[in-house]
Parts: sequence; C-alpha cells; structure tokens
Amino acid sequence: MTHFLLEALAYFVAARLYWRASASAVQPPTRDRWLLLGCAVFGAALGSKLLHVLEHLPALRERHDLALWLGGKSVLGGFLGGTLGVEIGKRAIRWPFATGDAWVMPIAAGLIIGRLGCQLSGVWDQTYGNPTAAPWGWDHGDGIRRHPVAAYEMLGVALLLLVVRAQWREYPGAQFAAMLLGYCVLRFALEFLKPPFGALAPGTLPVALHAGLTAIQWAALLGLVWYGLLLRRRTTGAVAIALPAS
Repeated sequence: MTHFLLEALAYFVAARLYWRASASAVQPPTRDRWLLLGCAVFGAALGSKLLHVLEHLPALRERHDLALWLGGKSVLGGFLGGTLGVEIGKRAIRWPFATGDAWVMPIAAGLIIGRLGCQLSGVWDQTYGNPTAAPWGWDHGDGIRRHPVAAYEMLGVALLLLVVRAQWREYPGAQFAAMLLGYCVLRFALEFLKPPFGALAPGTLPVALHAGLTAIQWAALLGLVWYGLLLRRRTTGAVAIALPAS
C-alpha cells in the first residue's frame, strides 16, 4: 500500500510541477499541446512496458503467466518512449522549439518520490540490490542486507538536478537533454548492483543478460548516445539566454 500511495503521489506532484513550469514556457497552441501530451503518455506507456518485457523475457516465456506479462514497467523505458513520442508529435505539428525543460523538475521530483516507495517495498518490487556487508545495507524483509539501490538513485537524481540547473539553464532544451543523459549514466552504473550481477531473491523474476549486459543497460547506452547528441544540438551554435542574477 505504501508503494502504491507514493507512486500516486509521484504522478500528482510531477503533474502539478509540469503545468506550473509549462505556463511560462513557449508552447504550441492548446490543441497541439494536448496532442503532444498524448504522444508523450502513449510513448511512455509503450516504452515502459516493452523494456520491462525485454528485461525479463526468458523468464516470462517459461512461466506462461499473463499477470506477469501485464505487470511491471520500466522508468527508463518510459523516458525513452515518451521522448520519442513527443519528437514524433512535434514533427507532425511542425513545432521547431524545445519543450522538454518544463519536464526537468517534474521528472526529478517524481523519481525521488517514486523511488522512496520502491525502497520501502519488499523484494517483490524487483528494484532490490545485491547482498552487501556495508553498514547501510537495507533489509527488505527477507533477512538479507542489500544495497539500497533505490536510495542511491534518489541521491543521484537530486545531485543531477542541481548540476543540470546550474550548468545548462541558458540553453533552451539543454536541461532536459542533460537530465536524461545523466539519468542514463546513473541507471547503467546502478544496474551492476542488482541481479543478475548478484544473488536473485526467491520468488522474483530473473533478469536476462544480453551480451553481458541487461536490457536496461543496453537501453541506457542507447539513451546516452541519443540524449548526448540532443544536448550537443541544443548547446552548439545555440544562443544563450541572459538570466537575471539571483
């Protein structure tokens, strides 16, 4: 129940922050804004589900349980799918301007709140870390102290937000690209602290390796290249916006 409530709170807070941030941003006409939002939601839902399935595909094929196929989602897959959906939508309406910066704070807040729910959940959440002897190891209820990977991610996202806001505020669209680029790097690294690079908790879905990496890590590498190119495009030859001193 705690996980469900915190996930719902994450969506609510992220939505409120987005609408507040987008009110002062350059936006397409209202009808086109709803189209872009629909593209973002559809792309995020599809990408989230697809990456989760790829992450556990061999186990899902073996178990023939429809509930397992329908359950679960990937945050990183949602970001990649949502970004692709918006880019397709922008091409359809011929909107040339960056729209992602309004999402930076909502993404960070939503991740931190949502991952708190993951950290407070049991191993069934599939976000648990490998066993560790570190004094900050976290017991998810199975008597084994594990790396608190969700807490690591919360801290990483908070630090990433501070860096992004400090370094890329002057270039439209650069904050979004830098935020997602940094998140891809963070997720790629944190996956090494989780199964299959450590012991699998009983009753949880095995994670498949593809050429030595998980589907999440391959997606993170893809995102690293994609958002890296996007960041370069947003900053190379772009005109910086003069901001008032604060």
